[in-house]
Amino acid sequence: MDEKLRILKMVEEGTINAEQAAELMSAMNVELPAEQDVIVKSNYDKKMFRIIVDSVTGDKVKVQFPVGAIKKILKVTGKLPIPENQLQGIDLSSMMDAVSECLEDEMEGDFVNVEATDGTTVRIFVDK
Repeated sequence: MDEKLRILKMVEEGTINAEQAAELMSAMNVELPAEQDVIVKSNYDKKMFRIIVDSVTGDKVKVQFPVGAIKKILKVTGKLPIPENQLQGIDLSSMMDAVSECLEDEMEGDFVNVEATDGTTVRIFVDK
């Protein structure tokens, strides 16, 4: 494995942060990637992904994970870690597609706000 890949792997694993990787690459005279997506995403992946569900029956669900963990969960399971029985009347397939797209685009702030006909609300966002 060459030096650039080794450094990027350390960023991916969380051994070093993006700034440390850039310094290390510079010190080793390793050319930085043309698009520094890997380094930038590592910072985004550490932000908090939050889901808040308030059901009409009074149930409240609050879920929070680092963005990187949610990306892995979505990749493996294809769904978010929330009880689907509280989301009746909500098009889950479209919501999962929207969430995946927003995470891919590294969107921050609110990106899903749903008010179901029964009064259940869902808010999905990434903290800035």
